[in-house]
Amino acid sequence: MTTERTTMPPTAEQWDVFISYAREDYVQAKDLHDALSECVTARGATPRIYLDVSRTSGTPLGADWQSFLEEALPRSRHVVALYSQTYFDKDVCQWELHEAYRLNPPEGGRLVPLLIDPGAAAKVPYIVHRINWISTARPRWIDEVCEVLGLRPAERRTTLGFDTSVADAVAGHTLPSVIVTGSSPESVPPWPAGGTVTVTTDPADAGLTGTLTAPVVRNTAVFADLAFRAATPEVRLVATAPGCAPAATAPFEVRAPDEQPSWEQADRPVLSARGQPVFFPDGRALAVLDGRTLTIHTAAYEAAGIAEFRERPRLWARGQRCLAVADWSGRVVLADPDGRIRVVDLPAPQGARFNVPGALAFGADDVLWAGTWAGSVWRLSLDAEEPEHVLDHRAGVQVLADGDEGLLVGGLDGGLTVYTGDRAAAQHVLEPLLLAMARVRDFALVVGEQRIHRLDLTGGRLLQVTQPVGAVTGTLPGGGLTAIVDAEGQGVCFDAELAVRTGFRTVPGARPVASGLGGRLLVLECPDGSHTLVRDGRTTYVSRHPMTVSADGHRAAVSDGERLLILPPAELGGGTTPDTGAGPGEGEQT
Repeated sequence: MTTERTTMPPTAEQWDVFISYAREDYVQAKDLHDALSECVTARGATPRIYLDVSRTSGTPLGADWQSFLEEALPRSRHVVALYSQTYFDKDVCQWELHEAYRLNPPEGGRLVPLLIDPGAAAKVPYIVHRINWISTARPRWIDEVCEVLGLRPAERRTTLGFDTSVADAVAGHTLPSVIVTGSSPESVPPWPAGGTVTVTTDPADAGLTGTLTAPVVRNTAVFADLAFRAATPEVRLVATAPGCAPAATAPFEVRAPDEQPSWEQADRPVLSARGQPVFFPDGRALAVLDGRTLTIHTAAYEAAGIAEFRERPRLWARGQRCLAVADWSGRVVLADPDGRIRVVDLPAPQGARFNVPGALAFGADDVLWAGTWAGSVWRLSLDAEEPEHVLDHRAGVQVLADGDEGLLVGGLDGGLTVYTGDRAAAQHVLEPLLLAMARVRDFALVVGEQRIHRLDLTGGRLLQVTQPVGAVTGTLPGGGLTAIVDAEGQGVCFDAELAVRTGFRTVPGARPVASGLGGRLLVLECPDGSHTLVRDGRTTYVSRHPMTVSADGHRAAVSDGERLLILPPAELGGGTTPDTGAGPGEGEQT
């Protein structure tokens, strides 16, 4: 048997450009390939660009790729090396770089380094460190690359533009939606199929966050969650797209967040309390958690009751009037807005010291159900001295909700059991990690790490959909909208029909801790202890200290570390607070 080897055509230069890149940077390599393909050579011809996986100008199917590379590099007029941190960790990339350097003439020009990751600058090998690179952080970097490669724009191409200027940018706050459109000469389609636009900054280290690449829909790319991490005196937004003329905004300032609201106005209640505030369902009384001490402040903002926990609080729940908190040891505190408190230690299994609570859920008349990892479920109320044991769920309890005729229990095995009294009436398979469950009208919504599950309590039908974000790390169920956030800080709010109503971007590791107006107002706790207020998907206020909002959206409580100020959320930025009649069920948790 004879094996044929794919060889090059006899021409001296098979390609105008050879793109050298790490596999992890394929998207950037493909974007570069597409952008250069929109240009022409000095002779007016379409450039021949080698991209290894391209079916038309890459390594042929069935060819020995290593041998093909060894012949392709010497037959390329220019080699564009995409410098990234991953690029310098790959043996093949290192070979291509050193081979391109060896072929580079004394006057240079054959090897064209393109810095696509500023962090890669420190990893550039000494042997090629003297060859200047082009940074993609520059507004017109693609024009610089084309000039070095001897390419020029085709006579007609799309020109990008920003629909509006950026004004009043505040560090940590979401910018108003940034819209990029494209204009092109007559008879030229403005965008290729599946086109995207990428937004960067000039200077590149301005700390822009959010979704930086957006698809083009009807000649428009919308960036709805952009924000800056820190203040900066002057910055521009830069829009680029393959084959298009880039655009930049006028320079603007990103200012530091406003100082705390005024504490001196006589009509503003100020509480001498430190810690995490949580509103009762009435939207006036407050529970304040300071370490392991919970203090109840009435609607008149008077301290009316105190409870001590044995361990760090783990779970919160809201009823029609009451709040409940459980710590890791199994101690449950049930309180009403008048300061009446019941403290119960859930009995531990035989031989165990503690009984770790898995879930809390309120039922009718503010009866509290408490389920534990050990599987016991208890009934508590302010009127009962001792908890009442109601059932044992052998798989343990992760999530819990009150159904029409019994409890809904999500076990540690990932199953959902529908009880009638103490009898299991139906069972459903969900997923191993269940994060939260809420009763919304005739549905039970269960948020898992990977999926959202909706059980129709009247017909028994289970609907399961994939999460609209990554693996969920924080969730806050509510009567109107349920908020979820993934590990990267991407969040959405969805309703009982599983329709996404709002999307937002926050810092990685943030989690929702309070909501109002059915989920339109959110308070997020960040890993550094700061709190942010998100209104309709936009961050409008940032506090270094704890804060919360009431379920009806009429009040916010903001801490300065020693005191709590009560004021309307509208005074924290974002405009007026509409009266939507949001009622109990929208939650708060820590």
